Amino acid sequence: MTTYVYYPRGLATGGPEALHQLVDSLRRQGQDAYLVPIPGTEGTPRAERYAHYDAPEAPAIVDAAGNAVVVPETQALLLKDVRHAEPLVWWLSIDYAPRFVIERAHRSTLPLERTRMSRPPLLWARYLNRAIKRVRTGEDAVLRRAGHLAQSHYAWNHVFAHLGIPGTILSDYTPIDPLPEASVTAEGRRPRVAYNPAKSAVLMAEFARRRPDIELLPLRGMTGEQVAEALRTSLIYLDLGTHPGKDRMPREAAAMGAVVLVARRGAAANDVDVPLPWRHKIDVLPDVVDAALRAVDAVIADPDAALADQRAYRARIAAERDVFDREVAAAFIRGERGRDGAAPL
Repeated sequence: MTTYVYYPRGLATGGPEALHQLVDSLRRQGQDAYLVPIPGTEGTPRAERYAHYDAPEAPAIVDAAGNAVVVPETQALLLKDVRHAEPLVWWLSIDYAPRFVIERAHRSTLPLERTRMSRPPLLWARYLNRAIKRVRTGEDAVLRRAGHLAQSHYAWNHVFAHLGIPGTILSDYTPIDPLPEASVTAEGRRPRVAYNPAKSAVLMAEFARRRPDIELLPLRGMTGEQVAEALRTSLIYLDLGTHPGKDRMPREAAAMGAVVLVARRGAAANDVDVPLPWRHKIDVLPDVVDAALRAVDAVIADPDAALADQRAYRARIAAERDVFDREVAAAFIRGERGRDGAAPL
């Protein structure tokens, strides 16, 4: 059996890295696996930051019985012409998948985040256009006959609820060396809040307006090493975003010893994907910014207790690669499909 994994050649974000990790894990476990550039990206240079993965390319898939073809959720239609190999969709960031992106605009955005595109009548026009496109392209038929992999328990539940198909959990892992637990202390950390402006810019602007006394550090325009250093020296990492999957930045922050605070949204709303203490998950209603301010103040008042409460979360992040390898073995080698990630392998 050979597994072919379509990927956007040259793109260096969390999703493409997970695709590299899948091929690398399969090959480390004695399986034949290759990346295949998504059509239109073949001429883009490969991302150098992923060169350490054992993830060679094949120029094209081989559509033969016994093989498998994996695509990220944004490229489901690449499976349309796969007739003999097993077609698999990997839901890495489910809220941004074409199948569900308009639903997210309607249900997941908070009042401060809404734009013209997420309100009627433009929202209803988008629903109609999307429904027509699904019929025209045959997308629904592709999704019905494909197998489904889910990067998060949140995605697994969403696919099952909307498509009626039990998928298989296939997460990813945080490619970072965590600080030794003995080094995780509040000493030497600035009482500032680091955050990813790509995830919650509007809400963080309101946070800053209400409390200009709290130092904020947006993680942008930095190298990977600079981000790691910023997290090593910050007390708190705050993520008020929608968490369309099991996001990587909160895990990297925890590995660097920051206290992680997240909004109860998307994958962060459940304790399988983001098993943080209850008081470190922020209610989004009636006022997510006010709730975030209270959570930040509580951590600053007693940082040692907050860090101690997240010890189990940090230990889980340190074990992610081993867990991912077991998930890959279960799904691709032993053929154990339908696991939702709620029980450990």
